[in-house]
Amino acid sequence: MTTISVVIPCFNDAGLLATCLAALAAQDRPADEVIVVDNASTDATAATARAAGARVVYEPVQGIWPAAAAGYDAATGDVIARLDADSVPAPD
Repeated sequence: MTTISVVIPCFNDAGLLATCLAALAAQDRPADEVIVVDNASTDATAATARAAGARVVYEPVQGIWPAAAAGYDAATGDVIARLDADSVPAPD
């Protein structure tokens, strides 16, 4: 079976991230791993991710490209999906 990794780069997105991670948990076919890339956040982004069971990767270089790249490098799935913290994927 194909494995799926979801990468979510984040900077100070704790509130939005909680909703996104809840939607991922409700998927008909859940991801095999969810990686939240903490892009030097100063809010509860990392704690929110860990509380939802996501793996947290830290990327100190600010910006979407370094954060996304760090997540892709950490992913182990056959397929990598990238979401933003404000994404709310449908269950299917």
